[in-house]
Amino acid sequence: MSGSANPPQVRHARGSALRWSRPGRTALVVALWAIVVGGLLLAWLFRDSISEYGPATVDPTRVMLPVGAPGSPLGTDALGRDILARLLAGIPVSMVAGVAPATAAMAIGILLGLLAGALGGWIDRSLVAGADILMGFPFILLAILFVAILGPSLLNAMIAVALATVPRNIRLIRAEALSLRERDYVVAARLAGGGHATVIGRHLFPNVLPVALIVGSTEVGAMIGATAGLSFLGLGVQPPGVDWGTMIADGAKYITVAPVVAIVPSVMVALLSLVFVMLGDELRRRISTSDR
Repeated sequence: MSGSANPPQVRHARGSALRWSRPGRTALVVALWAIVVGGLLLAWLFRDSISEYGPATVDPTRVMLPVGAPGSPLGTDALGRDILARLLAGIPVSMVAGVAPATAAMAIGILLGLLAGALGGWIDRSLVAGADILMGFPFILLAILFVAILGPSLLNAMIAVALATVPRNIRLIRAEALSLRERDYVVAARLAGGGHATVIGRHLFPNVLPVALIVGSTEVGAMIGATAGLSFLGLGVQPPGVDWGTMIADGAKYITVAPVVAIVPSVMVALLSLVFVMLGDELRRRISTSDR
């Protein structure tokens, strides 16, 4: 009897531990995201106090200074520019390059995905066919194609990565809309005389928004890396502008003699991308758990 009573108690205790651990894990992820993002923003706001040099200041007498050099704790690059100053100058560029394209891509994906899922017919077939064609290309090649058409610049790089992401978002939101439109409350709204605008605005949009927020927050991290990659290829930020992608490109030429020039901005791209991906993944876990 005692042996048969123990397993349920163990399972119950384990389930309680998991339930208690989820809020703690969410708080930890949110705190980590806030520390990284808030810390970077504060560092950018006080950049003039942190570094005495400008990001584009060239000084031939300070070429390739090592880490810990006076006035330049992260050293300098091949033109004598302070790495810390350039790193700080690239903070808002990298954040905007992730948040703005992800927001635009998801907004377009929501609009077209809801139209495809709610209206059906030739509109649905046309949008799905177009999305499928674009999704047949690798993401980065599609982004490079758009930049080649628009021309190299930070704005065009953000437009390119947004456009390259839209087809995937259309398919995602459409799938959610197709599932929702068969729910009882949506059918009841149609029977009550609600038109497409009413059904989409009152019933479909509010229910696809949580999924859109989760995917969008995850895409921020991916787009930070993608935009930095385009800058690395010379298709994003153009001189004398600076972002972490251009810093990596400059440092790659001297990776064997001064690896810190390329490693530091690479770590920053990875760190900022990671905290956004972690936040999106944790939001997904929370919502999927609450639905059970």
